[in-house]
Amino acid sequence: MFRRSLIPALIVAAVLAAGCVSSTDIEGLQAQLGDVQRQLLQLQQQTSSKDEVADLRDEVSTRTQALIKSEADMMVGLEQLATQIEQLQASLGDTNYRLTQLSQQITATNQELQAVRSSLGGALANPGRAQSPVVKPPEDPRALYQAAYNDYLGGRYDLAILGFRRYLEAFPGTDLSDNATYWIGECYFSQRKYAQAIQEFDAIVTNFQRSDKKASALLRKGFAYLEMNQRNQGIVQLQSVIRQYPQTDEADLARQRLDSLGVDPS
Repeated sequence: MFRRSLIPALIVAAVLAAGCVSSTDIEGLQAQLGDVQRQLLQLQQQTSSKDEVADLRDEVSTRTQALIKSEADMMVGLEQLATQIEQLQASLGDTNYRLTQLSQQITATNQELQAVRSSLGGALANPGRAQSPVVKPPEDPRALYQAAYNDYLGGRYDLAILGFRRYLEAFPGTDLSDNATYWIGECYFSQRKYAQAIQEFDAIVTNFQRSDKKASALLRKGFAYLEMNQRNQGIVQLQSVIRQYPQTDEADLARQRLDSLGVDPS
């Protein structure tokens, strides 16, 4: 496309080439061409303005669609949040109910044990009147233990502690007593109650000499000391695990932790 500034010159040249014309005629042509140029410029400006309006309309449409999508996504997020809140409230209600049940069961068991002790004490004081008391376990031990363990796995640590203590009170001296004690310690550890966790792990070592949980108890005890910033105590416990149980997974974990601390595992 020729530039607008070249159009008058070309037209004038064409007229001159066609024949003789006067300067007045040329001036008139130039004036007419100037009007044409102005009209062309106005037309071009109008066309440019229309393009800008179209571009602006497209941009507004794009932003409007993005806003609508963002609002829809927000509504979906709010609905999901509301659903999660309802689920948490239901779970909390179930947990509170089970806590109340366990509390009542523990109270009942303590009363039963107290009654048995009183009965035995009376029988020893009066042999002639002694009667053999019949003590019926309050519930199935395996089911009680499993329920407490499931609570531990589900992160319901207070509920799990109650269940394991209930098991230990109702069924002391069983094959699972050391496990129940250990998991109580793990519950406290998960709650960052490290001093209480250490007490439970110590009970494993002290009260259950043949327990297969001793290595784990010593390891977790060492970890608990480290979490309490008692570095020297923690290192001693981990080194003890390696010395006493060198071929176990617990010993491997102790070596890894000591290595991360920059301490010789031996």
